[in-house]
Amino acid sequence: MQPAESILLVDDHALLRESLAAAFRAAGMFSEVFEAQDGAEAVRVAEVLQPTLILLDVALPDGSGFEVLSRLKSVAPAAVVVFLSMHRLDAYAAKAFSLGAAGYLSKSLAFDEVTGALADALEGQRVLDPKMSFDEVGQLLSIGSSPLDGWPQRQLEVFHCLLAGESTADTALHLGVSEKTVESYRSKIFKALGVTSTPELLVKARAEGLHLLIPRDARRDLSGSV
Repeated sequence: MQPAESILLVDDHALLRESLAAAFRAAGMFSEVFEAQDGAEAVRVAEVLQPTLILLDVALPDGSGFEVLSRLKSVAPAAVVVFLSMHRLDAYAAKAFSLGAAGYLSKSLAFDEVTGALADALEGQRVLDPKMSFDEVGQLLSIGSSPLDGWPQRQLEVFHCLLAGESTADTALHLGVSEKTVESYRSKIFKALGVTSTPELLVKARAEGLHLLIPRDARRDLSGSV
């Protein structure tokens, strides 16, 4: 295939991003290779340079790649977006596809596997990490792309506080609600996620990467950062 016009690499890990950029330049797959270290920079670069393809990380310093994707689509609607993440999680892939991404790949893949998948994405195919299953991701898409879909805003806020290690009293104080309200939402969260205790919840959330599925507007500033 002829080299695509350009690619934008969005990742806050400078060494990985620069290594990928060098590899793409050497491979000659793209005529131009651009870089961004966070979501805000990615949106600025995409708006001005209109890349053909955007390779986007899930975890970024200023929010999740899922939130950045909608902004990228608004400023560079023709760009093909593929996620490249350290997390090989069906829920993340389902979320990516539900938001209009063309693919979801793992950083553990060999470079030639990544370039092969990107070539397919540029030709209009939906691509997925080969160690993941389209059937399993599709099942999640059919019932909702995220385990948190449909949760009320307050429940998401309580969930964020639980993951941050906040006590019931502190959560109530931060959210301006009663402790009884916090306990009620905590019970609903446990039931929704199939756990019976906060330690079990934390283990499940860590294993499934649930913190990055919480919308940014539900992540309260608890200690000077979100």
